[in-house]
Amino acid sequence: MVFVAAQILACLRIVLDNPFITHYLADMCIIISPILALIGLQKVTNLTKNTNRHFLTLVIVSAIVLLPIYAITAGQLVTSIVIATLFIYGAYLVHKMKCVAPMQQKILSGCFISHCLIMYIQAFMLAAPLVSNSATDYSLWLQIILVSHVILATATALVLPFLLFVNIEENLQRLVNHDVLTRLLNRRGFFMQGEKLLKQGVAYQQSFSVVMIDIDYFKSVNDKYGHSTGDTAIKWIAQHIMAQLNDNDIAARIGGEEFALLLPDQSLNQAQVTAQKLCDAIRGHSLRFKGNTINLSVSVGISSSYDANASIKTLLDQADKRLYFAKAKGRDQVVISDQQTDHVANGVM
Repeated sequence: MVFVAAQILACLRIVLDNPFITHYLADMCIIISPILALIGLQKVTNLTKNTNRHFLTLVIVSAIVLLPIYAITAGQLVTSIVIATLFIYGAYLVHKMKCVAPMQQKILSGCFISHCLIMYIQAFMLAAPLVSNSATDYSLWLQIILVSHVILATATALVLPFLLFVNIEENLQRLVNHDVLTRLLNRRGFFMQGEKLLKQGVAYQQSFSVVMIDIDYFKSVNDKYGHSTGDTAIKWIAQHIMAQLNDNDIAARIGGEEFALLLPDQSLNQAQVTAQKLCDAIRGHSLRFKGNTINLSVSVGISSSYDANASIKTLLDQADKRLYFAKAKGRDQVVISDQQTDHVANGVM
């Protein structure tokens, strides 16, 4: 809207002889419009510290510098250089953006870079008569640049909101599907991601295992040391879990002190080895927090399947049963079979 206002003010030069409105206000609107776009971009990047204050300073300085020269070529020259510099920063922000729409990201980056180059070319053409006696007429080229400026600004106005929407949507999905404390998947995210991975595994006839993990005597940690220590203990366990996983494995916090893993292409025995390493790692280290040294351990139950009819829920329920067998047998151990039988329906083991 600010950019459109700038173009309307500039077009009024044909019918209105008031340079303050048609030049000064138009130039200020042209400078402000990319600044507003950059503020929007910063909301989806990590580069947001104190920049709004810098932008405000730039607007004020530009307004002061342009005031005595807005009616002459020097005013357009300053405006072109300021806008080109802003678009350089815009291209940098787009490059740093973690975006789930890479093609649109490249388009936006190309718009900013092209905008920057066009503004520098315009600045060169405007400066040429001021620094030399050249009589070259750049009016046609300046008109072409103006049209290009409008086209690029329109493209930016179309692509930028799409990128912001996609990233905000991605952030919302991450919040909905992830545990705030550990940054692992939550129960909902585990089932969503797990079912996808399960279908892929079945398509390639891979085995897959589900692991249930529970922190032993966690209530006593909260009672003795407080809930802040309990939260730290949960994060500490989550870090140990992630250290044992491969890139394709899925980890989630599905309850207070309960975690679940999906290990694609791992048989029951392979998952047992992974889980045992995790148990050993947790047992072999102590959590130190607020001057306290806390020894923790976990109990683990594992189920595995190779059958297309198996579901995450079936596997999770079976692993949960074996987790309670592990707790009943003394905790700090891995259980991979039922007390009664080693096999259950639907190919789940």
